[in-house]
Amino acid sequence: MDFTLCLTHACNLHCAYCYAGDKRNQRMSWQVAQRAVDFCLERAVSRARLFSQPATAQLGFFGGEPLLEWALLQRTSDYATTEAERLGIHLRRTVTTNLSLLDEARAAWLRTQGFHVGLSLDGHAAMHDTLRRFPDGRGSHAACAAALRFFRGADAGAEVIVVVDPRNVTHLAEAVAWLVSEDMHHISLNPNFYCDWSAEALAAWEQACAQIGDLYIAAYRQGAPVRINVIDGKIRTRLQDGYQACDRCGFGEHEIAIAASGNIYPCERIVADDRVNEALCLGNVFSGFDVARRTPMLAARGNAVRECEECDLRPRCMNWCACINYATTGAINQVAGIVCHHEKMVIALADRVGATLYAEANPAFLAKFYEA
Repeated sequence: MDFTLCLTHACNLHCAYCYAGDKRNQRMSWQVAQRAVDFCLERAVSRARLFSQPATAQLGFFGGEPLLEWALLQRTSDYATTEAERLGIHLRRTVTTNLSLLDEARAAWLRTQGFHVGLSLDGHAAMHDTLRRFPDGRGSHAACAAALRFFRGADAGAEVIVVVDPRNVTHLAEAVAWLVSEDMHHISLNPNFYCDWSAEALAAWEQACAQIGDLYIAAYRQGAPVRINVIDGKIRTRLQDGYQACDRCGFGEHEIAIAASGNIYPCERIVADDRVNEALCLGNVFSGFDVARRTPMLAARGNAVRECEECDLRPRCMNWCACINYATTGAINQVAGIVCHHEKMVIALADRVGATLYAEANPAFLAKFYEA
């Protein structure tokens, strides 16, 4: 069971592409946080019994900016850890933060506790400050990037999350190169699908992807490999003939997000400000799931686009991501053209990179993808 707690709808930044809705000072109470943990751990146990598997759960902290509620985050994490141990559940914990409130003590606590930390940073200043600014209009790069020093190295337990947008895409290749130079080894490139992409922006995106592929190859050749989600993931789909069932998100089934109010949503991307996507609210942690709403939603997941059924790339395409589908088309089973463009682009990129490193018998590449 994967569950994400949106601890607050407030944020100290004002990013132009944010999908979290209106920022407001609504925070999760301890009573809601405690009940949310109990609700989800109970379901983790039930799911494990149903499938005769060991009980596992992942607890994520999200926002807004979750570090605005640092004391609540710590208290909830400690409670969840204690309860998971009592119930025999293997618990993983994650947090996604904009870095601006991370200091040495907080970073040390997260590392000691074994958190996986998602660092929302759009690379170097030229790219990051294009869209990630403080409410008064000042760029936030200097304040955010200062915390990178706490998470450098391949074993730091952190990934940098870069949002790719038509307004910053011309800086993308340089931004990734800068992150690699900063000793950040795990990079996720997350496109902003929720806006219009001009022909010029798409061309710049394709050019940047080609340059990132060259950078990836060079890193392996130098014996300092990096992880880039859109390359690594698509290489694996090539080797295993597509996405496996365990690779797909559990939208509303074994993956949920909980708003500060206690309302349940199928994904943290859908929570927004807990007002705009009411149709996808699946209940509340105090009253449980709304079965009449949840059951037909689970049945509707997938991809109902007829053209996709005939596409050779369908098994390797992330056309099943319900939250992206909903945000771009208004339906959880309809795929937008920009998603199709992206998937074709990164599949071709990964195939080129993979073929190059395989032909060279690169030791690190073979060890990662063929000997695991």
